[in-house]
Amino acid sequence: MTRAFTHRGVRTGLEENTLIAFQRAVDLGVDHLESDVHASADGTVYLFHDETLDRVTTASGRFNDYSDAQLAQVRVGGQPLCTLDMLLDAFPHALLNLDVKDEHVIGPLAELIERRQAHDSIALASFDTRRSAAVAALLSKPVRRSPGQRDMVLIWLCAHLFGRVPHRLIRDFWAVQVPLKQGVIPVATPRFVHAVQRAGAQVHVWVANDEPTIRLLAARGVDAIMSDDAELLVKVLGAQA
Repeated sequence: MTRAFTHRGVRTGLEENTLIAFQRAVDLGVDHLESDVHASADGTVYLFHDETLDRVTTASGRFNDYSDAQLAQVRVGGQPLCTLDMLLDAFPHALLNLDVKDEHVIGPLAELIERRQAHDSIALASFDTRRSAAVAALLSKPVRRSPGQRDMVLIWLCAHLFGRVPHRLIRDFWAVQVPLKQGVIPVATPRFVHAVQRAGAQVHVWVANDEPTIRLLAARGVDAIMSDDAELLVKVLGAQA
């Protein structure tokens, strides 16, 4: 069965990665929440995608330069910023798929996971595998991880050239998270999906926001789909169950 991931929550405007955006997704029955993490100047972990505040908030400048007191005044689409502690408190049974956005958040994120013993509630991702590995190295228990871009390219090449993925490339990861296409290059092909799954990892695809693409990916047997339109995703996957 293909699982539904909400991508930064369900939003009607700019309120991505906010508590209300994730609440809307949970209300639809989605319990896999994809987000991104940055740390404030005080070391608090927040759900936020961009390096700067400019695109979606009432403020400007680098996220990491702001203190918690300053971030408390910032609004995202009219909503307050959401910390990782807040999200874990609100949805203790959800799985949080977190993109480790930079080196500044590595230590604070590891500390939070240890403090809350949230190892089973969190999956780590990053475009650079070294970031998720650095967090994992600070933890007392393993967490789910997916590979970064360089590792993913190697996995993709093996899948397409040889029809198989060596176990050594996949053994540290629970899932390989990829786009359907990278530019004009198809990524989540049936050959790729089958090779990764035979090697023992899941295949998650981002970001599918239309019904034909969701149906195509489900037919290919991917393990999860990330979407900005959680309502559509749940409807289509539910109809195919």
